[in-house]
Amino acid sequence: MNLSQAISKRVILLCYEKNMTVYELSKKSGIPRTTIKDIISGRSKNPGVLSIEKLAIGFSISIGEFWSDKIFTFHSDTY
Repeated sequence: MNLSQAISKRVILLCYEKNMTVYELSKKSGIPRTTIKDIISGRSKNPGVLSIEKLAIGFSISIGEFWSDKIFTFHSDTY
């Protein structure tokens, strides 16, 4: 799983955990629904730090909490 896929999955999981629709997240975060849908669908390959920060605010969590999920633990077999 690459970073954009992990971000997408994290947003989906947080929406589920917070019982929040994309519309509600859009209103709380200030990010357009289309942008959130692009992040979730993978069309947005590199969401910016500001967007992630706004998403975290929309979820009422810190940006550190957003990134602290185990989904962002990447392992590589090559060095």
